[in-house]
Amino acid sequence: MGEKDKAQIRKRNMRLFPISKSLGWDYLFFYTTNFLFLTQVKNISAASVVLIDSFYALFGILMQIPAAFIVEYLGRKKSIVFANVLNCIYMIVVMTSVNLFNLIIAEMLSSLAFGIKESAEPALLNESIPKSKHKSNIFSRINEKGIANWYILNAITTILAGFFYDINPYIPISLSLVVTILVAIVSTGFVEPTENKKAKNAKNTEQFNQLAEIKDSFKFIFKSERLKSLILCSALSTGIMNILSSYEVSLLEELNVDAKYLCTIFAIIGIISGLVTKKQEAFHKKYKNRSLQMLLFILSISVLLAGISGIISTTYITGIALIIVCFTVGNCTRAIFYPLIEKYLRNFANEEIDTKIFVAKNFLGSILSAVI
Repeated sequence: MGEKDKAQIRKRNMRLFPISKSLGWDYLFFYTTNFLFLTQVKNISAASVVLIDSFYALFGILMQIPAAFIVEYLGRKKSIVFANVLNCIYMIVVMTSVNLFNLIIAEMLSSLAFGIKESAEPALLNESIPKSKHKSNIFSRINEKGIANWYILNAITTILAGFFYDINPYIPISLSLVVTILVAIVSTGFVEPTENKKAKNAKNTEQFNQLAEIKDSFKFIFKSERLKSLILCSALSTGIMNILSSYEVSLLEELNVDAKYLCTIFAIIGIISGLVTKKQEAFHKKYKNRSLQMLLFILSISVLLAGISGIISTTYITGIALIIVCFTVGNCTRAIFYPLIEKYLRNFANEEIDTKIFVAKNFLGSILSAVI
């Protein structure tokens, strides 16, 4: 492969990545109404929905090793396509589920899909950017663009989902399925940025050797105190944030907020979060090594105040207003946190270790989510 061909591949991947990220970073037309769908249509209790989230975290632990094998065997591009197909199947299973067991199986599929995507996508982008002193900033800008656009799209689709839910609860999840299919189609446009030696030598390579290689990579990762601290910080924070996404909806539902207003509230929060995402580089420059510490402190305070507001507020409107303000602040910190932590982890990555770093982050994140 000539340098000209490599340059074309890199341009293609960098052009497609923000589009894929905008549509497929997480499910659109889904969150907020999915909680209502499970509790009102499928008659699953709120406690069971949180239990399902726990299964997602548990499967996140179990699926990380298969996810690592899949990425190593198929390569980054094919793994992303496969993961998006799994997400399509997930939506179908949720739509047709008749009991809690079906939903648990769905969570297993989703956890495997995102385990693959969260390892393969940043690795693909990282390897698609030419080596230069500005590589970290380019990675950050492209990744940030995709996440910011997702927040805005999520805000729009969340508002629409609220109104569609009142017409028919199955419409939002059907639209979510359509979007996941579109993401799968878009991801087929990626080109593998590096030669996949694993696939070429697959017949002569034993799984045991592959597992040993992953084990050695993890040893390397945890020898670096800075990388180890970053991964642990990312894992703990992600675990907390995953749980909060369900509890935020649950808290407002317990205050009898109507579905369309509930979706509108989170849509507005999403728009604000999307705009704030673009400030992550400025935030980093201001706080430097204290950036993550400051973000998590703000998130902790916002969660604490939201909980207190829900307990002691004597005025219905005042309580909801305070909670919305807290949720807005909390979601804004998350919007900055996600691209920032990926940027920090990318600084330690190269062709050999990139997927292992993100696998380690996802693995520990799943363990801590399950515990929480």
